This record gives sequence, C-alpha cells and structure tokens, in this order.
Amino acid sequence: MRDYARRVDPAAFAATLDSWHDFYVAVGSASAALLGLLFVGVSINLESVVGSERVELRTRANLAFSNLLYLLGLSLVVLIPGVESDTVAISFAVIAALGLIRIARHALALRREGRRVWERHGTVRRLAWTFIADVVLLAIAAALAVSGDAGWLKGTPIVVAVLLLGSADVAWDLLVRESEDVAPTTDG
Repeated sequence: MRDYARRVDPAAFAATLDSWHDFYVAVGSASAALLGLLFVGVSINLESVVGSERVELRTRANLAFSNLLYLLGLSLVVLIPGVESDTVAISFAVIAALGLIRIARHALALRREGRRVWERHGTVRRLAWTFIADVVLLAIAAALAVSGDAGWLKGTPIVVAVLLLGSADVAWDLLVRESEDVAPTTDG
C-alpha cells in the first residue's frame, strides 16, 4: 500500500486543480481551434506536403499538429472532474514520452534526408523547443507522482507557451512558405 502520509491531501489537490480550470478551458479551446485550422490548411495544400522531397515541411506540419493535440490532451486530463494526482501524473508522463518519441522519429527522418543541419536550423530549433517542453512536462509528472501536490501545475504554463507558440510559429511558417511556392513570378 502506498504511503500517503507524505503526500498532499486529495481534497487539497482537487481544490488547487479547480483553480486551474479556466486556464485549461482556454488552452483546450485554443488548441482545438488551431488544430482545426491547421488541419484545413494542410488539407487544402495536401499535394505540397506529401511529396517525397518535402520531408522538412511534413516534419513541421506534423510537429504543429502533434503539439496542439498534446495540449488538448493535457487540458482534457486536468479538466476531468475529480481526477486524482496519480492519474494526472501518469497522463502527463505518457504525453511527454510520446512527445519525446515523436521528436526522435522526426530527427531521424531529417537525418536520413541527408541535408546539413544548419540548412534546416528552423526545424531543428522547433524540435529543440518541443523537446524542452516535453522534458519539463516529464519533470512535472514525476513531481506530481511523488508528492501529489497540484502546486507543480505552476510549471505547465511553460509547457503550454512553448507548445502553443511553437505550433503557431510552424503554422505561420507553413502558410508563408506555401504562399511563396505558389506565388506567380513576374518577369520584369
């Protein structure tokens, strides 16, 4: 049986978690809306994303999509009525682990592409920021698992900011890059 003497009272956990309700409703709503917009944008330009020569573009689109999906998952977990600290900790750890696995897969795909790292510094930078967010989330999950203290949620705005801003950055870059690719050239 677990030693709950060192852990925070479940009622205190629930009260602290309740104070985060509005924040996670906003995060979930924003990520769901942006996820829908990204899905529509990629669907409209599907032929330019799926080409075998567009590995970097596909990596960026997948990164934005995954980041928004993970934010939606985080929000839904925290918003479950009566959720316990162990459930939040396990869920955060699973989301972080999936994120780290995804980053490793993308890094390998970029490496197989054979281009020099400095030629794709934007993608590498975005992968690095997402890696940092996943590591921070994993640390929060571990702290929650050990202490049961919802105060550790104070670190989640860092994760949210990195993943949300990173997704917006990638989505904007995809839009600009795609518009440059299809813009008619003028001969002067």
